Formats: sequence, structure tokens, C-alpha cells
Amino acid sequence: MIRYILCVCFFLAGHEGYCQSHGLQFLSHEVVQEKRTSLHLTPNTPICLQPNTEISFDLTFLPHHETYFGYIMRLITSTHQSIDLVYNQRLARLNFVIGENYIGGYDIDSARLFGNWSQVRITFDTQLREASFYMNDRLISKGRGNFTSGTCCNIYFGANDFEGFQTLDVPPMNIKDIRIRENGQLKHYFPLSESKGNEAIDEIGKKVAQVRNPLWIQPKHRRWEKAVDFDTKGAASIAFDSKREVLYVVSVDSIYELSFSNMWLKGEKLSRSRQRLPSGNQSVFDPVNNKLYNFYVDEKRVSTFDPASKEWDVNFTTDSLTVFWQVNKCYSPSDSSLYILGGYGQLQYKNLLQRYHFPTKTWEIVPYSGDRPMPRYLNALGMNATRDTIYIIGGYGSKSGDQGINPQYSYDLMAYSVKDRRFHTVLEYPKPAKQFCFANSMVTIPGSSDFYALIYPTDKFNTTLQLIKGNFSSSEYKLMGDAIPYSFYDIASFADLYYCPLSKKLVAVTLYNSKENITNVKVHTIFFPPDPADSRMTTSMEKKEYWWYLLAMAAVAGLGGWYYYRRGKSPIKNTARVAVPPPAITHPFADNGIPTPPTTIPPVTESREIAAVFLFGPFEVFDAQGQDITQHFTPLLKELFLLLLIYSLKDGKGISPEKMYTTLWPDKLQKDAKNNYSVNILKLKNLLEKVGNYQLIKEAGKWRLDILNESIYVDYQQYIRLVAARVPADRTRMLELLHIAGRGAFLKTSQYEWLDHIKADISNYITDAILSFMTATDMSHDAELMVRLSNCLFFFDTLNEEALVYKSKALILLGRHGMAKEVYQRFTKEYKESYGQDFERSFQEITGHAH
Repeated sequence: MIRYILCVCFFLAGHEGYCQSHGLQFLSHEVVQEKRTSLHLTPNTPICLQPNTEISFDLTFLPHHETYFGYIMRLITSTHQSIDLVYNQRLARLNFVIGENYIGGYDIDSARLFGNWSQVRITFDTQLREASFYMNDRLISKGRGNFTSGTCCNIYFGANDFEGFQTLDVPPMNIKDIRIRENGQLKHYFPLSESKGNEAIDEIGKKVAQVRNPLWIQPKHRRWEKAVDFDTKGAASIAFDSKREVLYVVSVDSIYELSFSNMWLKGEKLSRSRQRLPSGNQSVFDPVNNKLYNFYVDEKRVSTFDPASKEWDVNFTTDSLTVFWQVNKCYSPSDSSLYILGGYGQLQYKNLLQRYHFPTKTWEIVPYSGDRPMPRYLNALGMNATRDTIYIIGGYGSKSGDQGINPQYSYDLMAYSVKDRRFHTVLEYPKPAKQFCFANSMVTIPGSSDFYALIYPTDKFNTTLQLIKGNFSSSEYKLMGDAIPYSFYDIASFADLYYCPLSKKLVAVTLYNSKENITNVKVHTIFFPPDPADSRMTTSMEKKEYWWYLLAMAAVAGLGGWYYYRRGKSPIKNTARVAVPPPAITHPFADNGIPTPPTTIPPVTESREIAAVFLFGPFEVFDAQGQDITQHFTPLLKELFLLLLIYSLKDGKGISPEKMYTTLWPDKLQKDAKNNYSVNILKLKNLLEKVGNYQLIKEAGKWRLDILNESIYVDYQQYIRLVAARVPADRTRMLELLHIAGRGAFLKTSQYEWLDHIKADISNYITDAILSFMTATDMSHDAELMVRLSNCLFFFDTLNEEALVYKSKALILLGRHGMAKEVYQRFTKEYKESYGQDFERSFQEITGHAH
């Protein structure tokens, strides 16, 4: 135990950087003015300047934003003068301004400011009435101001509402470790290490700062956040472009791209669907030539994707099970080759090292020397910064390669030299009390001897992935972050780990291929560097406490999942903005011995305690307190809102201003229509502010309305997700469809010419889906559901004869003969009123029962 405590103390003392993952992220121009972040350091009492006062803080900018102009800090003196630090985007310069006078500026080194923390320091000499601006201990400029000793100041970061000095322009930035020194002594220290709330605490002077719209950084380094969750056809595989920070998901008929720079998921159909995408296929991205490859080891074939034609140049020819499950792979730029290692199949573990040489399109088994790796699978593979050495760690296999002869777990770390074609053992880890395996990749960090990997126990289906941090010179490792739920079955599951160097995120991806040959894709992210999982973490692989920690986390996650499932809400919300197709729904039924994970997006209950917009049935809008505000939508505001919402959700692209103007104001000149739009969009924004978080952005010449953080339930959005699943109709899907469409037809009382074809498409889809399910289902097993589905069909077509047949028969099966007869009589009456003739089929004919 003493050795354990010393190890922990050494780790904490030697890794100060991991205590630095805190601070405040500022919401900027990507949100409306009222939602931007403000930090008021002196809400109760101003800070009064002493002869020598210094204010310092650490600053970094967030990448991938369009607008960066804004006030980083504004100090407002009791002499009614402002001292400002402002970022000028056009000149890429930090400007130091005193009152009306530009004092000087610092030309930004974007690599430094976006990739690392920079220290900003402003000092005040009250005798000389001089303020100086320092950047990373370098004096940038200094100038005189209207202040003396005893002048008191209000200090703001980001937006501020100080009367006469209000500013709403905020750059997308992070701030941490604000320190105020007086005559060399530290008087106030705001680390900004909070994880929730609207207050920041001064650890020395005990002042309390106020924060509006905070995004605290610390939880982002400890908790994995679900970025996206969707289904796609076939045995999908994944690849990652670390330069562009894009994840590719390869399916049988589509290519998906998830950009981590803006959390945008885009799915595109192939111009020609592949006939086969066999289980065990894998994908890899070539960062040198910017090409995406898909390969199948059994056929020794590599297919290249052409983004222009949206086609793969090679199709695989077999659907037979691979004998290379869970192979590890990497692209080596030093010899323009794809390396494939290990795998499992037909009761044999492999230690083959295979190589595909792209220039010559040749495939070979590579002979190697040195230490012989044990035949295995379920291990992790990574490369060093120079991309000439391959590392592998862990796995499960046997020394002979035969599954029947003493299979065992491996905990060695080996390195392979591409140039020398030689393996050597770097480390041997001690065996843990409880065995585990690794996800497919390890992440190595340039300039560091550290690596990161995901581990998990393999003795149960509902398991968890846990991030670890290791070092190439030590047999100890640390648990980092919390756990990720993982459905593990070795021939149906896959997990991988990637690193976004610019966004500073680790990315965990899990795949699960169900019996219907539908792959569920889940993506989680955590900010880098991740924080330790817990103060009780292990320091070596032989500590047993790790497994108690995992079990505790799994129990908490299970209880949390049950609680949210019971409430009908997903415990983790999707945060990615989704194009075509969006996140979808998995299916909980299996009968082939392969378990299938439970539904990941349970239906959202129709609650008046949350903000909601209903388009099915009567148009209704409820604000964040559950109050009905539908009456505040005038006819014009309603149509404007529907145009923005529907065109944004149906394809993720939005609506052009020209189409909006001609639709709403067809008889006005474009200039007048634009003025009308400006006036009414402000009214609409005021209404939507009461509902939830959203953003109205213009992209590619089109206006798009995005719901942020799933803060508003929109039934049409749920419908879009359900449609995008593109899976055969089953009972779960029908219940979800009923939850959405059970309120009535889509905007039934709203009559707009532009809406007609959208209504028709929705009506046709729902009708076809329900009838397809009814046709394939034994009515006697679920007659009550048949009644509900028939009622739903009548919403879209009151004279649907098939709905009449199914509902009548189902009611009779339930023993409700009188109700069945009443349904038939109402139908025949309405039929005659509509067509002027009697309905030709008798009650006995459609039900098989006499009157």
C-alpha cells in the first residue's frame, strides 16, 4: 500500500499538466447575443488599484469558427475610462486600447494561440498612470490612462452589460487561471475550475464572480460525450483523417463523414451500391495522398473510393465469414504500404504480418525477424511520430495459434521496425487480477512517450470501454476519464480510438452489426488531455481496485440508463448536427444467438415540462416551462417558422432567402420582402428564445434553423430520424411511429402550396410502412396494436379500405363486435357522402363475420 501511495504521489507531482484541464469556454458569435458568455469578476465590490497592480490570465482560442472579433477583457474604471484587450480578426492582432486610444497590438501566432495556452498580463503603475500589456512575458505596449492609486475597477471577460460600456462581441475563447497581484503579492486567484453553476470562486480573496451562459471546461476532460448514434446498412467499417479531423463510416450503399471541427454528420448515397460488404472488412485513410481505402484480407483486395464519382473501384466477391476477425492495420508513408497484423478465424489465431504496396498494388506476407509475436487478436496497434515503427499491445490468443491449446491473454508491448522488418519486445506488463483486451488502435502523442488506448473485459456482452494512459518506458498505466458503454461480441463488435490534434479531442468509435446486417455506429469524444478517472485509480496492471472501480461505474451507468429508460428519455443526447441520414434507432430483437443491444433512442414522452414543437396533428408550441405559446404565432410568423424548421430538418440544408421571400411575399420587390423578413425574424427570435436553445445560421447561401443540445423536442425531427434508419418495419419501429404520428396527420389544418408535396411524402411513407408491417404480422398476436395502427392510417386517409379491414378484424378478435360494426357504418356513411355511391363490400365480406 505504501508503494501504491508513493506511485500516486509521484504521478501527481510529475504530471502537473493534468491538473490544468480547467477553465471557462465562451459562447461567441455562433449563438444569439443573449446566449453569449460573460464573466464579471467584480459583481459586488470593485477592485481598487494599488501602486503596482497586475492582472494575468491564460488564453486560448477555439478552432473552426468563422468570426473571432471581440472583447477578451474590459476593465472599467471609476473615472469612466475603459481599458480593453480586443481581438481584430482582419489584422489577426490582439489590440490594447485605453479609452479612445490604440496603444499597441500583438500579431497572433495562430499555431500558438489555437494550439496552446498563452499568458496575458496587464500591469498598472499608478504613480506614472501607466498600463502595460505583456504576452507570454514579452512587453507588447504601454500607455497612459486616467487612473491613480485607489481608482476602483469593474473587470469583465467576454460580454458585459455595464451601463455605457456594453459589449456583445465575444471571440470564441477559453480563459483560465485569473490572478490579481498587488505589490507582488497574490491577492485574488480565480482558477475557473468549476464544473457547474453560474459562479466562480476566488480561492484567496474569497470573492465570488458571476458567469452568464458558462461552458465549464473541466467536465469535458473527464466525461465522454456522445457525439452521434445512428444505424446503417451492411457490415460497416471506419477510417479517420487526422489532418481534417474527419471520421469516415463505410457502408454497403453510403459514405458518411463526421467532421469534428463543426460536429457535422453528412451521409451520401453511392452512385452505385456495392453488392457485398462482407463482415470483417476494414477501412483506412491515406493522409499523404488523401485517399480512402476499404479492404478485405481474405480476398487480398483493396478498394479505393472516388469522391467525385462516389464509387468504389473494386467490389468484393464473397459473403463467407472472414478468418481474419479484428485484424489491426495502419498506413505507413515510409514505404506507401498498408500493414495488417494478426486476426482470428476458424479456431486459429494469427501472427501473420501482411503488406499491401499501393504503388504496385501487390499483396504479400512479410517475413520478419526478432521476437515472435504470439498469434492473437483484440490487441491495439499504433505508430510513432515518424511513422516508421509500429507498436502493438495486449490481445488474446495462444502460442501455438490453436484455439484448443491453452488460449490466454497477452500483456506485452512490442515494436516493429518497418525498415529492418524486425519485432522486439519493449515491455512485459504483469498480469492483472481480472483479464481484459484492447480496442483496435492506440494513440501516440508527438513529442511525448505517452500513449492512450481503450481496454475492456471480454467475459460479458454489456461491458464498458475504459481509457488508459501508458508510457513506452514504464509498465504502469493510469485510468483516464469515465467509462463508455460497449456491446461486445467478437464477430459482431468493433471499437477504435482516434486523436484530433487541432480540436484537442480523443474520439472513441464503436460498431455493432446485428442479425439484420444493420450496423449501429456510436461516437464519443473527450477533451485532451483527459483527466484521471478517479483519485483511487490504479498505477499498474496488477492492482485489483481497477475492476471494483469499473464494476461501480457499470452499476451506476446501469441504474442511470434504467431510470432514463423508464422516463422515456435518452440519458445522453446527440450533439452532432445531422445531414442525410441522421442518427437512427437500433433494434432489440435477436433469435440467432447473437445478442443485440437495447434501443438507444427511446421515444420521447410528450411532456409539458419540456420545450416542444408539434407538427403532427394540430400545430402546437410549448415553451421551456411547458406553457402553450401557440397563440403568439401569427399566421405570418407561423409560416416563416415552418419554412425555416421544415427545410432545415428534412435535408439539413435549409432554405434560400429567395425562396423564402417569394413564398411569403410573392407580390413584393425583393428589397421590400427582405425588409419584411428582417422585421419578422426578430419577432420570431423573441418567441423562440422562450422555447429553447437554437441558432439561425446562413451557410452555403441558405438559412438554417438548428436546435442546440436537443433542448427542444420536435416530433418532425424524430420522424426524420426514424425514416433515415431504413430498416425493416418491426413492432418497436411501429410504436415509435405511433408516438410521433398518433397525434394526427402532418400539419393537417395548415394549407400552404409549398407544403403539399412534403405532406404527400409523409403520408405515403407512413401508410406504406404501417401496411407493410400489418401484412407481415399475425394479427391474433397483437390485435390492440393493429387497432392503433389502423387509427393512424385513418388520420392520413379517412377512406382507407385496408385500414377499415384491419381495424374491424382486430376489434372482433378483441371481442368488441359492436365497435367493429360502428366503425364499418361510419366508414360507409362517409364513403357515400364523398363519392355519391354505396360502399360495395359488406361487413361480412371484410371481416368474415355475419351482421
